[in-house]
Amino acid sequence: MPWDERESLQFRWEVFNVTNTPVFDVQSALLEQTLGLTAAPGTFGNYEALLNNPRIMQFALRYEF
Repeated sequence: MPWDERESLQFRWEVFNVTNTPVFDVQSALLEQTLGLTAAPGTFGNYEALLNNPRIMQFALRYEF
């Protein structure tokens, strides 16, 4: 592949939520417990809803000419 000054190759790696830290939805757990919407008695204090997305990685390769 002949390279010229006008040609370039670019590699990108983007990462979102690098540490994969969960942010639990406390409000939904409190509403379910205080309003009595949960049917299972053993689920008190269990957070099931998250406010953020899991770790996401995307790669890109770009050739400009």
